Amino acid sequence: MSLKSKLDELIDEMLDEANATGEGEAYDTPNAFGDLDDEEIEKSGYKKVKESTFKKAAKLMLGEGSYKSYKNDETFTPKQKVNKAIRNINSKLHEIDRVLTHNIKLKNETGVDSTKYWKGTRKTLYRISEKMQRISEKLRKF
Repeated sequence: MSLKSKLDELIDEMLDEANATGEGEAYDTPNAFGDLDDEEIEKSGYKKVKESTFKKAAKLMLGEGSYKSYKNDETFTPKQKVNKAIRNINSKLHEIDRVLTHNIKLKNETGVDSTKYWKGTRKTLYRISEKMQRISEKLRKF
C-alpha cells in the first residue's frame, strides 16, 4: 500500500468521524430554553431558587429596577442604601479617573492630538462635559 493511499484512507476515516455527530438530531430537550412555571419545574424534579439578596441589591444599586422597587426593597435600610450608593458612586468615579489618567498619558506619549480624534469624539466629549456639570449640580443639592 502506497503512502498516498494510506493518507487518503486516514483522511476518509477522520472525515467520517467528524461528520458522524453533525448529522444527528437536535437536542432532545424540548423545555431547555422555554419558560416553565413553578409547578412544571417541580414535576421535572428541580426546585426553583429565589433570587439572592446580593443579586437584588446589585440590581437596585445599578439602577436596573424602578425607584419604587428600590424604595420598597427591605434588603437594606434607607440609610444603608444612601451610604452604599455614595460608596458605589465614588468607586465608579475612581475607575473613570483611572481610565482618563491612562489615556491622557497615552495621548501625550504617542503624540495623539485633538485633530486625530474620530468624527464623533468631540461631540461625545462635549456631552460628557455637560453630563458632569449636571452631576456636579446634583451633588451640591445632596
